[in-house]
Amino acid sequence: MNHDPMVTIIGRPNVGKSSLFNKLVKERISIEEPTEGVTRDRLIYPLRIGDKNIQLIDTGGIGIVDRQSLENDVNEQIDFALASADYIIFVLDGQNEIAELDRTVAKRIHLSKVPVLCVANKVDNETFENETSKYLALGFGEVIAISCIHNYGFPDLTRGLTDLLKDVSKKNKKKKRESLRLAFAGRRNVGKSSLTNLLSGEKRVIVSDVAGTTRDAIDVEVDYNGMPLTLIDTAGLRKKNQTEDSIEFFSVNRTFGALYRADIGILMIDAEQGISQVDQKLGRWFSDHHKLCVIVVNKWDLAKGKTNRTEYDTYIHDRLPGLGYVPIIYISVLEDLGINVLFETIQEMLDQVKTEHTTHQLNEVLKLAQMRKKPRLVHGSVPKLFYISALKQMPPTYLIFGKSTERISDSYKRYLCQFLRKNLKKDHLSIQLVFKNRKSLYKESD
Repeated sequence: MNHDPMVTIIGRPNVGKSSLFNKLVKERISIEEPTEGVTRDRLIYPLRIGDKNIQLIDTGGIGIVDRQSLENDVNEQIDFALASADYIIFVLDGQNEIAELDRTVAKRIHLSKVPVLCVANKVDNETFENETSKYLALGFGEVIAISCIHNYGFPDLTRGLTDLLKDVSKKNKKKKRESLRLAFAGRRNVGKSSLTNLLSGEKRVIVSDVAGTTRDAIDVEVDYNGMPLTLIDTAGLRKKNQTEDSIEFFSVNRTFGALYRADIGILMIDAEQGISQVDQKLGRWFSDHHKLCVIVVNKWDLAKGKTNRTEYDTYIHDRLPGLGYVPIIYISVLEDLGINVLFETIQEMLDQVKTEHTTHQLNEVLKLAQMRKKPRLVHGSVPKLFYISALKQMPPTYLIFGKSTERISDSYKRYLCQFLRKNLKKDHLSIQLVFKNRKSLYKESD
């Protein structure tokens, strides 16, 4: 587990918490949108302030959300964030008077007895800066004036954070173990957040019957049976013509960004709803980008008596033809079934990734592949493959030198991938091939 101190950014909606979060991490991670209550889950990001490593947390807005039915869930997330925070950055609107909601938030922070750094955002000129003293009434001492839009006041903020962190104890300096990054992707309401919460052992992501609850890619650090993991819960996707607004547009792009940085992608399928166009789009992405992938069929408890695994395997292979090598795991998050099998499969995939072969072994397999099936004659010339070497492990990538390699057909490339996958015992992995023309080291025979 990560023992770096948690620094939580908190405040009422629309004061610039997400903008501050993005400025501090120097990336546009949290969605910034003037709509009140857009950020609803806690976003956690590792950050270094001075000589200290921290986990920076952005929280959902308090009190005002875009759907009233989620208000209690959002407040529950805030309470959890406060309870787990080592330090708090309390953000206020530097252009307005103290709101009643500011006072409410302040009371909740005082009750938590967590060290606080008070920040007034949107201080865009000297007039607003001179008025920040009004926030002394909240009882947190001096307020640091900043402007995220104009990049003002951040040296003062950094110094304030450094002072806040100076009493970090040695126990928080434990070295972080390298964690495996798993990204959960799929259509809306398929159970990604529920699975994240089940694995983390606590309610880290809002789970609701309302489709589309998660709109950011949420990182959650957990330790599952001794295996350090970073679980990335992504926004549920819909068909492009159903995208409602700019918020969802950013969420879709954030989903694919999360898949890029993940080590393994978990493509979740709803057993009752079946495979949608969104699932097929994700399947093509996994295939095109050679991303390690596991297909997880959730809500399998609801499919009992309606189908069986053999039939459903065939159905998946028909609808996701580019992922025939990908393992298929059947689970029920609700009943906590199949989770151990999922992680046994993930471990098996990692073992396959780590398995290395000598150049001699690789070339013996390439030679055998051509003995079984040679490339076809194309425009009066037969492509020839001379030798092969490994480029990288994840995904397994191989460089093949040959003659007229640009004329090798896609079908023969698929054959080679399948042959290498089977003979190198990398059954569940995507094989990527890179071809390069080169003269043979040996005399060619007719």
